[in-house]
Amino acid sequence: MVIESKEGKARRSIAIGSVAGARFSSRDVEGMRKTLDEALARGESGTKTNPSIFRIARYLLTQSDEFEVQGPLTGGEAEIVAIRTGGELVITVGSDQCDRELDPLFQDKPKQMCPHPIAAVAWPYAEVRDHWDRLQIYSQVEVAGHVIPLQASPASELVDLEYLLAMAEVQALPDPMILYGGAVPPLDSAGATAEKLNLPELPTSGVGDAYLARLSDPVLGRSI
Repeated sequence: MVIESKEGKARRSIAIGSVAGARFSSRDVEGMRKTLDEALARGESGTKTNPSIFRIARYLLTQSDEFEVQGPLTGGEAEIVAIRTGGELVITVGSDQCDRELDPLFQDKPKQMCPHPIAAVAWPYAEVRDHWDRLQIYSQVEVAGHVIPLQASPASELVDLEYLLAMAEVQALPDPMILYGGAVPPLDSAGATAEKLNLPELPTSGVGDAYLARLSDPVLGRSI
């Protein structure tokens, strides 16, 4: 991992102690709770707490540009990823990959069915803490040669990182700890674009031939 700070770049080797993800991380906690309760009432999968934390197997992490999956229904979600190593905290971007075929049936198993990409560059959290809400999360999926923007939202859509780090489940995770911080919702235009191009609805779930996730810092003028 390359730590890119205002002072320069430093390469760091990190021996992973644990990996986890946050789901249902909307900053509108009450609104998300209502949505989840309605889903549970319909017999669909959901959680009784939000945000909620789930574990990810350490061997699933990858920094490769390509990886293999089981079947065609694997989709990604761009997320801010925190790396806690003792007293140090850095952030980067990754994709919380999920098997969409299993997603309606299980809470955690779909996350364990495919690799989880994480970028090779990270920023010190201290450098973005004061403008956290202005960080931008973007993703796009490529399907049959067409590029469809999928996510484009500020970090203010989600509970902030310190909220997640203060959760008992996260505090208990052994360091070095990697935490996927939750996904912003897909753009409304994603489905319309797929329909216009006569593509299946799957691109709105990040399913396609290629996927790009980007974290941008408009204040310091940089991106990962």
